[in-house]
Amino acid sequence: MKAMIENGVVTGLVAGDIDCGIAVPAGTPVCAGWIYKDDTFSAPVDDLAPLEATSSVERLWRTTALTRSDWLVTRHRDELDAGVQTSLSSKQFAKLLVHRQALRDWPGANDTADAESRPQPPKWLARMS
Repeated sequence: MKAMIENGVVTGLVAGDIDCGIAVPAGTPVCAGWIYKDDTFSAPVDDLAPLEATSSVERLWRTTALTRSDWLVTRHRDELDAGVQTSLSSKQFAKLLVHRQALRDWPGANDTADAESRPQPPKWLARMS
C-alpha cells in the first residue's frame, strides 16, 4: 500500500505495483487526512486536518476529471480546424464545455468539497469512461 501525499497530508491510498506515493509500513492504519512528516505517518491532531485533506482529495479528483476530458476538446477542435466531420455534435461539445467549467468552479464558496457534491458529467460522457 502506498500513500499519496500533498503538502504533508495523505490525500489517498493506492495498492499495487506503482511507482508513486510513499510506502505505508505494514500494520499502520493510515487513511486520508493523516499527517506525513519526517518519514512518519501520524493521525491528525485537530478536526480541521480531515476537512483540509478532503478538500485536497476533491481538488485532485477535479484536476483528474478535467485532464481525462482534455483529449475530447483537442480532438473536436482539431476536427474543426481540419474541416472534417466532428466526432462530437455541437450540442455534445457545448455540454462538455459547460461540464468542464462546472469542474473549474467547484467547489464554490457555498459548496462542500465532497464526492456527493461533485459536478456530474453529461450522460454520454459518463458512458465513455
